[in-house]
Amino acid sequence: MSLIGSPVRGVGRLLAVGAAVAMTVLLGACGADTPAPGDASSAGAEGPWSFTDDRGTKIDLPKRPTRIVAQSHPAAALYDFGIKPVGVFGPQKTADGKPSPQIGNLDLTGVESVGTAFGEFQLEKLIALKPDLIVTVAYGPMIWYIPDEVRAKVEKIAPIAVIQLMGVAVPDAVKRFGDLSAALGADPDSPAIRQARTDFETAANALKAAVAAKPGLSVAVVSGTKENFFVADPEFHGDVKYLQQLGLQIVKPGKPEAGFESLSWEEAGRYKADLVLEDARPEGGLDSTQMATYPAWQNSPAVKANQVVDWQTETPFTYQRFTKVLTDTAAAVTKADAAVVP
Repeated sequence: MSLIGSPVRGVGRLLAVGAAVAMTVLLGACGADTPAPGDASSAGAEGPWSFTDDRGTKIDLPKRPTRIVAQSHPAAALYDFGIKPVGVFGPQKTADGKPSPQIGNLDLTGVESVGTAFGEFQLEKLIALKPDLIVTVAYGPMIWYIPDEVRAKVEKIAPIAVIQLMGVAVPDAVKRFGDLSAALGADPDSPAIRQARTDFETAANALKAAVAAKPGLSVAVVSGTKENFFVADPEFHGDVKYLQQLGLQIVKPGKPEAGFESLSWEEAGRYKADLVLEDARPEGGLDSTQMATYPAWQNSPAVKANQVVDWQTETPFTYQRFTKVLTDTAAAVTKADAAVVP
Protein backbone atom coordinates (compact mmCIF):
# COMPACT_ATOMS: atom_id res chain seq x y z
CA MET A 1 0.00 0.00 0.00
CA SER A 2 0.98 3.09 -0.45
CA LEU A 3 -0.49 5.68 1.85
CA ILE A 4 -3.04 3.83 3.82
CA GLY A 5 -5.04 4.97 6.77
CA SER A 6 -4.56 8.72 6.71
CA PRO A 7 -7.61 10.74 7.72
CA VAL A 8 -7.02 12.99 4.73
CA ARG A 9 -6.38 10.26 2.16
CA GLY A 10 -2.60 10.32 2.21
CA VAL A 11 0.30 10.48 4.58
CA GLY A 12 1.89 13.06 2.31
CA ARG A 13 -0.95 15.44 2.96
CA LEU A 14 -1.01 14.47 6.61
CA LEU A 15 2.65 15.36 6.98
CA ALA A 16 2.26 18.52 4.97
CA VAL A 17 -0.57 19.96 7.03
CA GLY A 18 0.65 18.59 10.36
CA ALA A 19 -2.66 16.95 11.22
CA ALA A 20 -3.32 16.59 14.92
CA VAL A 21 -3.76 13.18 16.47
CA ALA A 22 -5.72 12.16 19.55
CA MET A 23 -5.31 9.35 22.05
CA THR A 24 -8.10 7.54 23.85
CA VAL A 25 -7.86 5.11 26.74
CA LEU A 26 -10.63 2.51 27.03
CA LEU A 27 -11.18 -0.84 28.75
CA GLY A 28 -10.69 -4.05 26.78
CA ALA A 29 -10.13 -7.77 26.82
CA CYS A 30 -7.67 -10.36 25.51
CA GLY A 31 -7.53 -11.75 21.97
CA ALA A 32 -6.77 -15.30 20.91
CA ASP A 33 -3.91 -16.77 18.94
CA THR A 34 -4.84 -19.17 16.13
CA PRO A 35 -2.96 -20.63 13.17
CA ALA A 36 -2.76 -18.62 9.94
CA PRO A 37 -2.45 -19.69 6.28
CA GLY A 38 1.33 -19.44 5.97
CA ASP A 39 2.18 -22.46 8.16
CA ALA A 40 3.72 -20.69 11.13
CA SER A 41 5.44 -22.83 13.72
CA SER A 42 3.06 -23.48 16.61
CA ALA A 43 5.84 -23.67 19.19
CA GLY A 44 7.93 -20.73 20.32
CA ALA A 45 11.68 -21.11 20.06
CA GLU A 46 13.67 -21.50 23.25
CA GLY A 47 16.42 -19.06 24.07
CA PRO A 48 17.06 -15.39 23.25
CA TRP A 49 15.35 -13.67 20.32
CA SER A 50 16.40 -10.54 18.45
CA PHE A 51 15.30 -8.54 15.43
CA THR A 52 16.65 -5.30 13.98
CA ASP A 53 13.89 -3.14 12.53
CA ASP A 54 14.08 -0.53 9.78
CA ARG A 55 14.99 2.24 12.20
CA GLY A 56 18.11 0.26 13.01
CA THR A 57 16.65 -0.51 16.43
CA LYS A 58 17.65 -3.93 17.73
CA ILE A 59 14.96 -5.62 19.78
CA ASP A 60 16.20 -8.24 22.23
CA LEU A 61 13.82 -10.53 24.10
CA PRO A 62 14.42 -13.60 26.27
CA LYS A 63 12.40 -15.76 23.87
CA ARG A 64 10.57 -15.56 20.56
CA PRO A 65 7.47 -13.32 20.75
CA THR A 66 4.17 -15.15 20.33
CA ARG A 67 1.67 -12.47 21.31
CA ILE A 68 1.82 -9.86 18.56
CA VAL A 69 -0.21 -6.66 18.27
CA ALA A 70 0.10 -4.98 14.87
CA GLN A 71 -1.17 -2.05 12.84
CA SER A 72 -3.54 -3.07 10.02
CA HIS A 73 -0.98 -3.13 7.20
CA PRO A 74 1.71 -5.22 8.93
CA ALA A 75 -1.03 -7.34 10.53
CA ALA A 76 -2.22 -8.25 7.03
CA ALA A 77 1.34 -8.88 5.87
CA LEU A 78 2.28 -11.04 8.85
CA TYR A 79 -0.92 -13.06 8.44
CA ASP A 80 -0.18 -13.84 4.81
CA PHE A 81 3.21 -15.17 5.95
CA GLY A 82 1.60 -17.26 8.68
CA ILE A 83 1.57 -15.09 11.81
CA LYS A 84 -1.81 -14.17 13.29
CA PRO A 85 -1.73 -11.29 15.79
CA VAL A 86 -3.70 -11.28 19.03
CA GLY A 87 -4.50 -7.60 18.56
CA VAL A 88 -4.70 -5.02 15.80
CA PHE A 89 -4.94 -1.23 15.54
CA GLY A 90 -5.85 0.87 12.54
CA PRO A 91 -8.68 0.43 10.00
CA GLN A 92 -10.41 -2.94 10.18
CA LYS A 93 -13.87 -2.37 8.68
CA THR A 94 -15.38 0.07 6.23
CA ALA A 95 -18.33 2.30 7.06
CA ASP A 96 -20.75 -0.39 5.81
CA GLY A 97 -19.21 -3.05 8.06
CA LYS A 98 -17.23 -4.90 5.41
CA PRO A 99 -13.56 -5.81 5.99
CA SER A 100 -11.28 -2.87 5.23
CA PRO A 101 -8.97 -3.40 2.23
CA GLN A 102 -6.18 -2.46 4.61
CA ILE A 103 -6.68 -5.58 6.71
CA GLY A 104 -6.12 -7.82 3.69
CA ASN A 105 -6.84 -11.51 4.22
CA LEU A 106 -6.60 -11.32 8.02
CA ASP A 107 -9.37 -13.22 9.78
CA LEU A 108 -10.33 -10.94 12.66
CA THR A 109 -12.00 -13.74 14.62
CA GLY A 110 -10.39 -13.76 18.05
CA VAL A 111 -8.31 -10.66 17.29
CA GLU A 112 -8.83 -7.77 19.72
CA SER A 113 -9.04 -4.21 18.38
CA VAL A 114 -6.98 -1.68 20.33
CA GLY A 115 -8.02 1.29 18.18
CA THR A 116 -9.31 2.02 14.69
CA ALA A 117 -8.99 5.76 14.03
CA PHE A 118 -5.72 7.50 13.24
CA GLY A 119 -4.14 8.48 16.54
CA GLU A 120 -6.45 6.33 18.64
CA PHE A 121 -4.64 3.88 20.90
CA GLN A 122 -6.53 2.11 23.66
CA LEU A 123 -3.82 1.47 26.22
CA GLU A 124 -5.86 -0.55 28.70
CA LYS A 125 -6.90 -2.98 25.97
CA LEU A 126 -3.28 -3.24 24.92
CA ILE A 127 -2.16 -3.95 28.49
CA ALA A 128 -4.84 -6.64 28.84
CA LEU A 129 -3.50 -8.43 25.76
CA LYS A 130 -0.05 -8.78 27.35
CA PRO A 131 1.77 -8.42 24.01
CA ASP A 132 5.37 -9.53 23.54
CA LEU A 133 5.84 -7.32 20.47
CA ILE A 134 4.06 -4.44 18.71
CA VAL A 135 4.51 -4.05 14.96
CA THR A 136 3.80 -1.02 12.80
CA VAL A 137 5.12 0.71 9.69
CA ALA A 138 6.70 4.10 9.08
CA TYR A 139 6.60 6.73 6.35
CA GLY A 140 9.90 8.46 6.86
CA PRO A 141 10.14 9.47 10.52
CA MET A 142 6.41 9.07 11.17
CA ILE A 143 5.62 5.93 13.16
CA TRP A 144 2.23 4.96 11.81
CA TYR A 145 -0.79 5.07 14.11
CA ILE A 146 1.21 5.37 17.34
CA PRO A 147 1.08 9.06 18.33
CA ASP A 148 4.21 10.65 19.74
CA GLU A 149 2.40 11.52 22.96
CA VAL A 150 1.61 7.87 23.72
CA ARG A 151 4.64 6.08 22.25
CA ALA A 152 6.68 6.03 25.45
CA LYS A 153 3.76 4.45 27.29
CA VAL A 154 3.34 1.85 24.54
CA GLU A 155 7.03 0.97 24.61
CA LYS A 156 6.80 0.27 28.34
CA ILE A 157 4.21 -2.40 27.54
CA ALA A 158 6.14 -4.07 24.69
CA PRO A 159 8.89 -3.15 22.21
CA ILE A 160 7.85 -1.71 18.84
CA ALA A 161 9.20 -3.15 15.58
CA VAL A 162 8.93 -0.76 12.63
CA ILE A 163 9.03 -1.59 8.91
CA GLN A 164 9.75 1.40 6.65
CA LEU A 165 7.43 1.90 3.66
CA MET A 166 8.28 5.38 2.38
CA GLY A 167 10.00 4.99 -0.98
CA VAL A 168 10.30 1.22 -0.54
CA ALA A 169 9.17 -0.75 -3.60
CA VAL A 170 6.66 -3.51 -2.98
CA PRO A 171 9.01 -6.54 -3.30
CA ASP A 172 11.48 -4.98 -0.87
CA ALA A 173 8.74 -4.27 1.66
CA VAL A 174 7.35 -7.79 1.27
CA LYS A 175 10.83 -9.17 1.93
CA ARG A 176 11.09 -7.22 5.17
CA PHE A 177 7.69 -8.46 6.32
CA GLY A 178 8.93 -11.93 5.42
CA ASP A 179 12.11 -11.42 7.44
CA LEU A 180 10.09 -10.44 10.49
CA SER A 181 7.62 -13.28 9.98
CA ALA A 182 10.45 -15.80 9.74
CA ALA A 183 11.96 -14.43 12.93
CA LEU A 184 8.55 -14.94 14.55
CA GLY A 185 8.43 -18.58 13.50
CA ALA A 186 6.81 -18.57 10.05
CA ASP A 187 8.16 -20.60 7.15
CA PRO A 188 8.84 -18.15 4.28
CA ASP A 189 9.41 -21.10 1.95
CA SER A 190 6.19 -22.98 2.71
CA PRO A 191 4.24 -24.32 -0.30
CA ALA A 192 1.61 -21.59 0.13
CA ILE A 193 4.20 -18.81 0.16
CA ARG A 194 6.11 -20.30 -2.78
CA GLN A 195 2.90 -20.36 -4.81
CA ALA A 196 1.99 -16.80 -3.80
CA ARG A 197 5.46 -15.58 -4.76
CA THR A 198 5.24 -17.37 -8.12
CA ASP A 199 1.83 -15.82 -8.83
CA PHE A 200 3.19 -12.38 -7.91
CA GLU A 201 6.22 -12.75 -10.18
CA THR A 202 4.04 -14.03 -13.04
CA ALA A 203 1.75 -11.00 -12.70
CA ALA A 204 4.77 -8.66 -12.60
CA ASN A 205 6.16 -10.17 -15.79
CA ALA A 206 2.76 -9.87 -17.46
CA LEU A 207 2.67 -6.17 -16.59
CA LYS A 208 6.18 -5.71 -17.98
CA ALA A 209 5.05 -7.30 -21.24
CA ALA A 210 1.93 -5.13 -21.39
CA VAL A 211 4.00 -1.98 -20.89
CA ALA A 212 6.52 -3.05 -23.54
CA ALA A 213 3.66 -3.44 -25.99
CA LYS A 214 2.53 0.18 -25.39
CA PRO A 215 5.61 2.34 -25.96
CA GLY A 216 5.10 5.97 -25.01
CA LEU A 217 2.17 5.34 -22.68
CA SER A 218 2.25 7.94 -19.90
CA VAL A 219 0.60 7.40 -16.53
CA ALA A 220 -0.38 9.86 -13.79
CA VAL A 221 -1.31 8.81 -10.25
CA VAL A 222 -3.69 11.27 -8.61
CA SER A 223 -6.07 11.98 -5.76
CA GLY A 224 -8.49 14.74 -4.90
CA THR A 225 -10.45 16.44 -2.16
CA LYS A 226 -12.96 19.26 -2.50
CA GLU A 227 -10.17 21.74 -1.87
CA ASN A 228 -7.23 20.37 -3.85
CA PHE A 229 -5.97 18.09 -6.59
CA PHE A 230 -2.92 15.94 -5.80
CA VAL A 231 -0.34 14.33 -8.07
CA ALA A 232 1.62 11.49 -6.48
CA ASP A 233 5.41 11.32 -6.44
CA PRO A 234 6.47 7.78 -7.52
CA GLU A 235 9.65 7.98 -5.47
CA PHE A 236 7.62 8.30 -2.26
CA HIS A 237 4.89 5.71 -2.75
CA GLY A 238 6.17 2.15 -2.70
CA ASP A 239 3.43 0.76 -4.92
CA VAL A 240 3.82 3.47 -7.56
CA LYS A 241 7.59 3.14 -7.39
CA TYR A 242 7.29 -0.55 -8.16
CA LEU A 243 4.97 0.09 -11.11
CA GLN A 244 7.61 2.49 -12.40
CA GLN A 245 10.31 -0.17 -11.94
CA LEU A 246 8.19 -2.51 -14.05
CA GLY A 247 8.35 -0.02 -16.90
CA LEU A 248 5.39 2.30 -16.49
CA GLN A 249 6.22 5.86 -17.51
CA ILE A 250 4.88 7.62 -14.41
CA VAL A 251 4.40 11.39 -14.53
CA LYS A 252 6.56 12.94 -11.80
CA PRO A 253 5.25 16.18 -10.30
CA GLY A 254 7.63 19.11 -10.36
CA LYS A 255 7.23 20.22 -6.74
CA PRO A 256 6.19 17.27 -4.58
CA GLU A 257 6.05 17.72 -0.83
CA ALA A 258 6.01 14.55 1.27
CA GLY A 259 4.59 12.41 -1.50
CA PHE A 260 2.33 14.73 -3.49
CA GLU A 261 2.26 17.98 -5.36
CA SER A 262 -0.81 19.87 -4.20
CA LEU A 263 -2.58 21.90 -6.88
CA SER A 264 -5.76 23.91 -7.13
CA TRP A 265 -8.51 22.37 -9.22
CA GLU A 266 -7.91 25.07 -11.81
CA GLU A 267 -4.43 23.56 -12.24
CA ALA A 268 -5.61 19.94 -12.44
CA GLY A 269 -4.71 19.70 -16.12
CA ARG A 270 -1.06 20.66 -15.58
CA TYR A 271 0.29 17.11 -15.84
CA LYS A 272 -1.12 15.31 -18.85
CA ALA A 273 -1.12 11.53 -19.20
CA ASP A 274 -2.62 8.84 -21.40
CA LEU A 275 -3.74 6.75 -18.43
CA VAL A 276 -4.66 7.84 -14.92
CA LEU A 277 -4.64 5.86 -11.69
CA GLU A 278 -7.11 7.64 -9.43
CA ASP A 279 -7.29 7.20 -5.65
CA ALA A 280 -10.01 4.63 -4.98
CA ARG A 281 -10.43 5.11 -1.24
CA PRO A 282 -14.12 5.53 -0.40
CA GLU A 283 -13.62 7.83 2.57
CA GLY A 284 -12.11 11.28 2.94
CA GLY A 285 -11.97 12.40 -0.66
CA LEU A 286 -13.64 12.54 -4.06
CA ASP A 287 -14.51 9.57 -6.25
CA SER A 288 -14.04 9.50 -10.02
CA THR A 289 -17.49 10.91 -10.76
CA GLN A 290 -17.00 13.81 -8.36
CA MET A 291 -13.52 14.59 -9.67
CA ALA A 292 -14.82 14.65 -13.23
CA THR A 293 -17.12 17.57 -12.40
CA TYR A 294 -14.14 19.94 -12.23
CA PRO A 295 -13.66 21.44 -15.72
CA ALA A 296 -9.86 21.37 -15.82
CA TRP A 297 -9.84 17.70 -14.91
CA GLN A 298 -12.87 16.88 -17.05
CA ASN A 299 -11.00 18.18 -20.08
CA SER A 300 -7.74 16.32 -19.42
CA PRO A 301 -6.81 13.76 -22.13
CA ALA A 302 -7.17 10.58 -20.04
CA VAL A 303 -10.53 11.61 -18.59
CA LYS A 304 -11.89 12.54 -22.02
CA ALA A 305 -10.67 9.19 -23.37
CA ASN A 306 -12.22 7.32 -20.42
CA GLN A 307 -8.79 6.00 -19.45
CA VAL A 308 -9.10 6.38 -15.68
CA VAL A 309 -8.77 3.35 -13.40
CA ASP A 310 -8.51 2.81 -9.67
CA TRP A 311 -5.35 3.41 -7.67
CA GLN A 312 -5.75 0.76 -4.98
CA THR A 313 -3.69 2.62 -2.44
CA GLU A 314 -5.03 0.66 0.55
CA THR A 315 -3.72 -2.71 -0.64
CA PRO A 316 -1.31 -4.29 1.86
CA PHE A 317 2.13 -5.15 0.53
CA THR A 318 1.86 -8.93 0.37
CA TYR A 319 2.32 -11.35 -2.51
CA GLN A 320 -1.27 -12.51 -2.18
CA ARG A 321 -2.88 -9.07 -2.18
CA PHE A 322 -0.66 -7.16 -4.58
CA THR A 323 -0.85 -9.76 -7.35
CA LYS A 324 -4.33 -8.49 -8.20
CA VAL A 325 -3.06 -4.90 -8.39
CA LEU A 326 -0.46 -5.99 -10.95
CA THR A 327 -3.03 -7.98 -12.92
CA ASP A 328 -5.53 -5.11 -12.96
CA THR A 329 -2.84 -2.62 -13.99
CA ALA A 330 -1.70 -4.88 -16.83
CA ALA A 331 -5.30 -5.09 -18.07
CA ALA A 332 -5.63 -1.29 -17.97
CA VAL A 333 -2.36 -0.82 -19.85
CA THR A 334 -3.36 -3.39 -22.48
CA LYS A 335 -6.67 -1.62 -23.05
CA ALA A 336 -5.26 1.92 -23.07
CA ASP A 337 -4.56 4.08 -26.10
CA ALA A 338 -0.98 5.35 -25.76
CA ALA A 339 -1.60 8.41 -27.90
CA VAL A 340 -4.38 10.37 -26.23
CA VAL A 341 -1.95 13.08 -25.13
CA PRO A 342 -1.30 15.30 -28.16
